[in-house]
Formats: sequence, structure tokens, C-alpha cells
Amino acid sequence: MTTEESISTRQSTRVFDGSPIAKKEIEAILKAGFEAPSAMNRRPYELVVNTDNAFWDTFKDVKPSCSIAAKAALTILVVGDSNKNPTNEFMIEDASTVSENMLLEATYLGYGSLWCGIKFESDFYKRLISYFGLPDGFIPVSLILVGKPAPKKTIRDRYEEKKIHYGKF
Repeated sequence: MTTEESISTRQSTRVFDGSPIAKKEIEAILKAGFEAPSAMNRRPYELVVNTDNAFWDTFKDVKPSCSIAAKAALTILVVGDSNKNPTNEFMIEDASTVSENMLLEATYLGYGSLWCGIKFESDFYKRLISYFGLPDGFIPVSLILVGKPAPKKTIRDRYEEKKIHYGKF
């Protein structure tokens, strides 16, 4: 699979077949995340990785997609570290590039994935901090779900030429 194919075939997967992911492939997904660019090379992020995900069902009252997470073979909580920078400048962007790289690597390896956003100061955000015991300054940014998709979706072309502006808007 080419980079372009990985990008164009990645889709949000909301149903997984329950198959486990080999440790070697989990490591490849995590390594891809750590290869992401980072502003000023501060790398203000950490990853909380889980393969036993039934516990996510306890979060579905504050984030319905957590019922999907409970059935994923792999979940990765991407946590921003605001202590790496006196302001949160670029922390969200840096954590987002880590997330995107992992989503693309999962696609390359034949897995489906879902990027679950985490609204700042939401009940879900607060519960994540409490549940995972995140230290001061550590902020949950995104939750990545990975697993074999069931069933596979039809790929759509999402290119929108009308949204491209050369020179000026």
C-alpha cells in the first residue's frame, strides 16, 4: 500500500470484529505516532495503551463512542503534556499529528480505526484525568480505537476541489 492509498482509504470504523492485534503491529502503530513532527521538537505528548478494553463501557454515559472502544482490539489515549511548554501553544497540533500518523499506520496494516475527540473540560475529559490518574498539566487530547473492521466499508473519494483557493481566498 502506498502512502496515498493509506491516506485515501482510511475511514472511521465503528464496528470491530474482535480479533486481537499482534504486539509487533501495535509497536508499529505506536512507532508511527512517535515519528510525527513536533513544533520545536518539544514532543509534548504521552500515550496510554490498552488491549483489554471492556472498562471503556463505564465511560459510555459521558461519551457514547466508548461502547465502541470497549470492543476495539487496541485503544490509545493521546495525552498532551502542557509542562513541556510554558503555554499550550502547538501542544494540540503536536498530539494531533501523533494521532494521525497512528491512524494511517493502522490503515496500512489493514486495520480500521476511529479518532474520538475529547472536548476540553467536558465530563469525559475530567473522568479520563481521574480514571487514568493524569498528573497536573497532562491533558487528554484524543482517543484512538483500532481493530479489524466488520464489515468493511465502501471507500469514497473525499476530494473537494471547490474548497481549494490558490493565492487568496
